[in-house]
Amino acid sequence: KLSSLKKAYFQFNDNRDDNLTHIGVSAQEIKELYPEIVQENEYGMLTVDYSKLSVVALEAVDILYKKNKKLEERLNKIEQILGC
Repeated sequence: KLSSLKKAYFQFNDNRDDNLTHIGVSAQEIKELYPEIVQENEYGMLTVDYSKLSVVALEAVDILYKKNKKLEERLNKIEQILGC
């Protein structure tokens, strides 16, 4: 799910004094996948709770780690068979 999310640079449209460029994901897209980590702020804008999104990202890392481990095991078996 995470790989489908567009990452983007943006500036806030609210009344902030900074013109800083930020990087993030679309709260609307996140809300479709993980509504529990999106809130509405005092301006009526959707915001992402990135601390909770990081837990989702850690789960994705775990999944990739397990897949990689299985691929390494398969490769080792093939190399043993081929005598590499």
